[in-house]
Amino acid sequence: MQSIKIFAYSWIITFLQLLFRSAWGVISVPVAMQFHLTSVQIGLVLTSFYVGYVISSTPWGLFIDLHGVKYAILISSLVSSILILLIFLFPSYDIILLSYLLSGFIVSALFPSSVKIVSVKLSPLYFYLGMLESSAPFAVLLLGLISGLLYNYWRIFYLLLSISLLSVFFITLSMKDDYVSGKRRETKVLFTRSILLSILVRSGEMWVSWGTTAWLFPFLVLYFHFCNSSLIFLIFSLGLVSSTVVSSKLPGLIGEKKVVQISLLLYVLFLFLLFLSRIGWLSFFLGIFSFSFRSPTDTLIVKFAGKENSSSSIGLANTISQIGSLLAPISIGFAVNLSPFLGILTLSAGALLSLAVSFLI
Repeated sequence: MQSIKIFAYSWIITFLQLLFRSAWGVISVPVAMQFHLTSVQIGLVLTSFYVGYVISSTPWGLFIDLHGVKYAILISSLVSSILILLIFLFPSYDIILLSYLLSGFIVSALFPSSVKIVSVKLSPLYFYLGMLESSAPFAVLLLGLISGLLYNYWRIFYLLLSISLLSVFFITLSMKDDYVSGKRRETKVLFTRSILLSILVRSGEMWVSWGTTAWLFPFLVLYFHFCNSSLIFLIFSLGLVSSTVVSSKLPGLIGEKKVVQISLLLYVLFLFLLFLSRIGWLSFFLGIFSFSFRSPTDTLIVKFAGKENSSSSIGLANTISQIGSLLAPISIGFAVNLSPFLGILTLSAGALLSLAVSFLI
């Protein structure tokens, strides 16, 4: 029972920060219509978020390994709750942009905290990391289910998210275990060849995961004019949730590296099949393989670094690899300005880079 509580707590705080960043992929459509935004302005919101996320991830990881997760989560949940509330109170493109930028510096503490808790308390690591990272697919699934409501009630969504993060703050106040590393941190282990190559693979994966999440719905609605785009996005979301089965079970059978390579290859295949054939149900498989590589890669990084360095290694991985998340939304936005299909080619580039580098690990 205690392990269930530990995992549920870790999952929820990861889910909330992922829900915030993933929401823009859906909310950007009604906001773009309301404020007459260009594709570059749409992409700039998530890019600004990842500026803060990239800069602050390594400091947060080091802080968590040294001082534990409690203070990191308290600071992150309280401040991000206030920043997100601003969008509800003062809805404008400038406030949205500012809120996402500042929140990037703050919410980057939550995922390393969750990884720290899971790596210290739960085993096997690949299974629980896979389950932890299922929070992202479930966030996108929820957004797919409520996408119709978000057209008119996106401000209410941000209010509820703010209240949820504030609730995390009060729950965390009662936390007794700080999960401080028992061993002295050796930061040189974070810069081995295996870890750096794995982080480079993760960079391309971030480009794929968050580029797809940010742009799939706008692609379907604004540029490729798919019929039933909300349904297709929902099917994609169900595929994301199903990716949990692949990422939490398959590594035990064939190993993390092979799962990563197979997933990247199939992602590229289904990306082009979807937009060339316009067969909507293919988005289910696109969803599976746009995320099934994530937790196997993170498991490799944590294994290479050791559990005592789990937060630091994930913090460093976020700092470097989230550059892919930072550049993807606006890069794809520029590409779409030239040609929607060029946007698809740009999106697939991250997967091809990661696939090539994975053979060097």
